[in-house]
Amino acid sequence: MSTRENVEAPIHEPMLIAGKRVDGPLRIEVRNPARPDDLVGTIVRGAPEHVDQAVAAAKAAQPAWAVRSFVQRAEVLAAALARIETEIERRAAVFVRENGKPLAEARGELISVPKRQRMALAYAAELDAGRALKAPHGRTFVVNQPYGVVVSIVPWNSPVVLAFTQIVAALLAGNCVVLKPPETCPLALMRSVTMFAEALPAGTINVVTGLPEEIGDALTTHPDVGKIGFTGSIPSARHIMANAAQTIKGVTLELGGNDPAIILDDADLGASAMKSMLGATFQMTGQVCMAIKRIYVPARRRDEFLESFRHAAESLVVGDGLEPAVTMGPLHTRKAQLRADGLLDDAVRRGANVTSLGRIDNEATFSGGYFMRPVVVTDIPEDAPLMTEEQFCPAIPVATYDDLDDAIARANRSIYGLGASVWSRDVERAIGVARKVEAGQVWINAHGVHAINHLAPYGGVKQSGIGRKSGIEGVREYLQSQTITTHEPDGAEQLGV
Repeated sequence: MSTRENVEAPIHEPMLIAGKRVDGPLRIEVRNPARPDDLVGTIVRGAPEHVDQAVAAAKAAQPAWAVRSFVQRAEVLAAALARIETEIERRAAVFVRENGKPLAEARGELISVPKRQRMALAYAAELDAGRALKAPHGRTFVVNQPYGVVVSIVPWNSPVVLAFTQIVAALLAGNCVVLKPPETCPLALMRSVTMFAEALPAGTINVVTGLPEEIGDALTTHPDVGKIGFTGSIPSARHIMANAAQTIKGVTLELGGNDPAIILDDADLGASAMKSMLGATFQMTGQVCMAIKRIYVPARRRDEFLESFRHAAESLVVGDGLEPAVTMGPLHTRKAQLRADGLLDDAVRRGANVTSLGRIDNEATFSGGYFMRPVVVTDIPEDAPLMTEEQFCPAIPVATYDDLDDAIARANRSIYGLGASVWSRDVERAIGVARKVEAGQVWINAHGVHAINHLAPYGGVKQSGIGRKSGIEGVREYLQSQTITTHEPDGAEQLGV
């Protein structure tokens, strides 16, 4: 039975400032990319004065929050995370309609958030401990201090998990937060944050909604903001960095990727491996920073690989994410759909071959939404935009190589360096190849969202970002070290210096 039979009427989400729901006269509509006539809900079209109010609330709440120990803050945050383990199905249905992703993906993201963020809370005692060092004439302590007010800006593709990854780390570190949700997909996130905030002191977390061109500069130039956490595009990051430079704010940036997958000549191309690769390529309709976006295959195994990949792709069903048979939803916007079509048209003009994969669930729905059928693209030049840019759509180019060193060099020939993968039956050999790949993380015989170890740091190199998320490193991104050194007459003798 289709979940569409129980969809909610359009909902409205006010902002959250100083623990209160704040509305406004101007609204932004949130529509369903699978059915653009479907109004999912509205949010407030905030203004710079709302940013000022939110930053002031965070600044006022921060001293009392920061005076608690890491362990004490972790206890409060654990109770807040427990609140968002409820109403999963209701929020998931809204999430599907505003984002486009299938119900299983939406539900999985919401379920994963509290589980993942409890891992961050486990570092509290270690962060409380700080470090003690020898000193020439006394003692030295290195302690952890928050920035104060942190701005968090997240994109539409996985807004709930990306927002909570930033805000939980920032809050555990003793900061207070002002969150800007994505204007095209804010509703499930705002419901989640509002539930979470009910267990926190007022002003600890605040939410301001609006258009980037109207409130973005107010958020990123505000003199009382000490740190900005941003996930999104390189052009936006450049603008944010320029704004942050005015007052030398800290920045943590997770940006785009053009992740290569390098298939070695001994790789397993069986059903299980292909299922894993397919998921890493087409999850969220390919709209994932860490998705596989280029595949390099030994020339002699090209046909074998393509046959196995196409066979695995027979399971893909494109349509409205609330329909039970659907495994892939639409692109998020009409603009994204037009860009994807343009990338494919360009590849064809350059001599590439395009093969459609999977099937369409409902032709009428498909023709009315922002859909694109998944495709595999072969015989494509290395300089085609589909190979060099972050395509963010379900089109996967497959290139061949004869020399492994050449494949590695081609994989590295990119401004991006977010993720990559190496596929081989010989894991030690694959690790050796991985060390030559220029990427923040490299997976062996897996890739992407479901392959991440959340105990380890995650982030990009080159123009894929600055800083790290997850692990204790992810919390340290929102901390500044403070060194305290004493001068004591008998200190040198005590420490043996």
